Amino acid sequence: MAAVAVTAAVLAAVPAASASSGPIQSGLGAPTSQRTLRPGVTLSVYTVKVLDAGVLRTIKIRKIAWQIGNSRVALQSAVLGSSYPDDYAIRLNRISSWYAGLASPSSVTAAINGDFFGDDWRHSGAGIPSGILVHGRTIYAFGWGGPAVGYLPAGNMLMGRPSVRPTVISLGNGSTATVGAFNGLTTNGVTIHSDQVAAYVNAGAHVTVPSGYAGYVLPSTALSQTLRGARSGYRFSTGANVSESVAGFRFAVPNLTHGTASVPTSQPAQCPTGTCAAGTALTVPAGGVVVLAKAGGIAATGLSAQSAAGAALSVTTDPAGWDTVGDVMGGKPQLVANGRAITQQPSYVDSWQWDNAHWRPAIVRAANGQGWMVVEGGKNGIGVKGLTWAKMLEQMGARDAMGFDNNSSTELFRPGALPVTAYGYERDITSATYLAYN
Repeated sequence: MAAVAVTAAVLAAVPAASASSGPIQSGLGAPTSQRTLRPGVTLSVYTVKVLDAGVLRTIKIRKIAWQIGNSRVALQSAVLGSSYPDDYAIRLNRISSWYAGLASPSSVTAAINGDFFGDDWRHSGAGIPSGILVHGRTIYAFGWGGPAVGYLPAGNMLMGRPSVRPTVISLGNGSTATVGAFNGLTTNGVTIHSDQVAAYVNAGAHVTVPSGYAGYVLPSTALSQTLRGARSGYRFSTGANVSESVAGFRFAVPNLTHGTASVPTSQPAQCPTGTCAAGTALTVPAGGVVVLAKAGGIAATGLSAQSAAGAALSVTTDPAGWDTVGDVMGGKPQLVANGRAITQQPSYVDSWQWDNAHWRPAIVRAANGQGWMVVEGGKNGIGVKGLTWAKMLEQMGARDAMGFDNNSSTELFRPGALPVTAYGYERDITSATYLAYN
């Protein structure tokens, strides 16, 4: 309890905004209301005067703040409805309905709406997120490599332009393999190819090597920690050079080098050469995986040679920093980077979104060591323009800030309170970012 009290005291002592000039003319000195939502987590409401492209507007800023590093706080991506793996669509839902359907909702402290999305023509009532969407290391939308925020432990975050690429296993003979399936031989009904492995990752699970396959025990968690998804159309010249579906992925971030894991092979008692023949009963070890490959195929040939020699495999992994990211929310656009507002309208943001006075949300890593969920908006759905919002966040002390869908999609949700929205109603959307307190 003493540590929590210290955290709360630190939060109370932090100024509401920096002293730098900006579009906010008045109202940042003291909040019009403030409450503690959880120990170390506060909600502050400011009524400010904002000069927005020559127009003076009265705007409310609602800011939920926490100290980054608080081990009880976690940011996560919420997938608000059921997902469709054929086109990565998500059934539209309201944040309040998603919350009401949770089996254990008590940790949810607050949420704001997520990324933009488009209508799905295959599945009525569903939408396709504009950018990447990852929850619990599972990929729900692959996105296009645009801006996104990755959520780290203890309320921390990374902002960048992550995409996902297949995890590649170097077999030591110049050939490579990928993960084609987890805990089975197929993904979305597609059986693994000769240059792929099926990874069984649940410790204690029993696996009997089926006819036509070879099994291997790898005492490493590298494959179990990969991102999981399903995407087809990959072709590897160092493999079978055929179009195939992949199930195991890693993050790729511009200007960051991917990691590499050395994965040892083994020679268990029932497989003295390291290769387990069809019919062999295996148990997935704690801290390891069992992989299956088509007998005589590219993956099996390489795995058998490495296992017989007691040699290790090389596996591509996430870049440093992104290896502890469990959830990712695409954004549009990033508003502040390294303490500077991004003032140029991005080419992927249309003028209607950028130039109109909308309600707008953001997730922020502040210069004072806090994390924020922030929503701005005034009466009758009137807010501020995109450029003004970026400059407001810089003025408030944001070091990095990512914007999400705005206007009628903008929402600040708290359990037990009326959702704060632009027009007084909740919109059906695909995703949200929520703050969990454990």
